[in-house]
Amino acid sequence: MASILSDGSLTDVSSSSSPSSGSYDSSGNSSPNVTLRYQKGEEALCYHGPTVYIAQILDTRIIYTSKVGEVGPQYHVHYKGWNKKWDEWVPESRLLKKTQENIEMYMMPKKHVMVESSEQDSADNIVDNNNNNNKRRFKEDESDLEGGDKKNQKLRSKRIRLSVDVKIEEKVRMIDEWQWITKNQLIIHPMPREKTVDDILKEFLDWYLEKLRERNKITKQQELDVDDDVEDFKEFFNEALPIYLLYRFERQQFVEMTEKYPELPYSSIYGAEHLMRLIVKIPDLVFSVQMKEEKAEEIQTLVREIAEFMQLKCKNYYATQYEPADPAYIRIIWEY
Repeated sequence: MASILSDGSLTDVSSSSSPSSGSYDSSGNSSPNVTLRYQKGEEALCYHGPTVYIAQILDTRIIYTSKVGEVGPQYHVHYKGWNKKWDEWVPESRLLKKTQENIEMYMMPKKHVMVESSEQDSADNIVDNNNNNNKRRFKEDESDLEGGDKKNQKLRSKRIRLSVDVKIEEKVRMIDEWQWITKNQLIIHPMPREKTVDDILKEFLDWYLEKLRERNKITKQQELDVDDDVEDFKEFFNEALPIYLLYRFERQQFVEMTEKYPELPYSSIYGAEHLMRLIVKIPDLVFSVQMKEEKAEEIQTLVREIAEFMQLKCKNYYATQYEPADPAYIRIIWEY
């Protein structure tokens, strides 16, 4: 994490607003003890919650005393592609230099996501998020990258295109849904969904295990592995939803839901509509990362089974009514 004291020169220290408590320098004079690592107009990587986004430095200031937060340099940041209402002052500890090394580091490790928030859906930003569990099977096992026959590992690891079968009627439903939301300015209702992703994946797990038992194709350990796979897929959904699975017109609804239910994961709010969007998008997301063929086959098997289950059992879980957005909602959307 960036240090408050770092090399560099203080070229501009100013502020358009005062901190809530404490004192700050807005004179533009450098301090012999505190310097700025980031300059006005510079782009940096900035933490917003657990996630890292590309942001632009709009202004700078130095806090010398504070009863409510960190002292030292602070930066007024704008998250690229976001409405300016999300602009905020952040301490230097929330910033990282926008270097290729940092971009690669924070795109790929276990606990971080790096995205540039925009209207573009980019499969290049999907990440491995395995929570330090080397037994997780849905994501690439890091131990495969350490030691062993590296030449053979390199040969085995490659970009693989998965295929998922989606029936034509499901594709038509998704096209209609896109039309209703993006063109007719309707939103899915009610929210949270009556059958959430959590509910659907629990039902899927029971269905899939019973299916395997009937074929005598599963051991106790394999049952535990399948359970882990489904939990990993749920985590994958929660990581992907705000980045890849929302239409622009749904973003304000997302803000409202997360503010109303801050303790709930997205899988406890959203339902079949967004889960099917992930299933359809999975091939592109997996293709964006390198992995061994056996790992890709495991993912493809699980996703195909979930797709089959949803098309067999979940037809009644999709929204049957879409609510017209009120004018205030629409005004906010067009400000994004």
